[in-house]
Amino acid sequence: MSSHTRSFLLLALGASMAGCANSPPPNEASRSDANRITRAEMEQARYASLYEVVQSLRGRWLVTRGPKTLMGAPTEVQVLVDDMRMGGVDALRSLKTDNVVAISFVDPVAAAQRWGGKFAQGTIIVTTHADAPPNP
Repeated sequence: MSSHTRSFLLLALGASMAGCANSPPPNEASRSDANRITRAEMEQARYASLYEVVQSLRGRWLVTRGPKTLMGAPTEVQVLVDDMRMGGVDALRSLKTDNVVAISFVDPVAAAQRWGGKFAQGTIIVTTHADAPPNP
């Protein structure tokens, strides 16, 4: 292979890689975030409570993971509303979608590191006002 042919192939390969690096992944705008439910998603259907929203759109958030511990039953997924602890997922049944801006999920490891062992099953964070800082 001549040096001109090799140079041309390397240049073509570099140009094609540069073009791919700058283009957004397909369907990124239409793909929803697996750890966040937006107001727009909640408005697509009528839900009686936040429990129904989460169960319908991100049901895996409600699942308690892992076996029982030596101390008894495992902890359950915790719910925070504007950084105030509301308890387990049953607290979502009494909350309406009216003032909710977003619902986020913090995975079990990150939640336990941030808030302690009672949050070791994960945490559902409900944000009810637009000026609240974003949660991870």
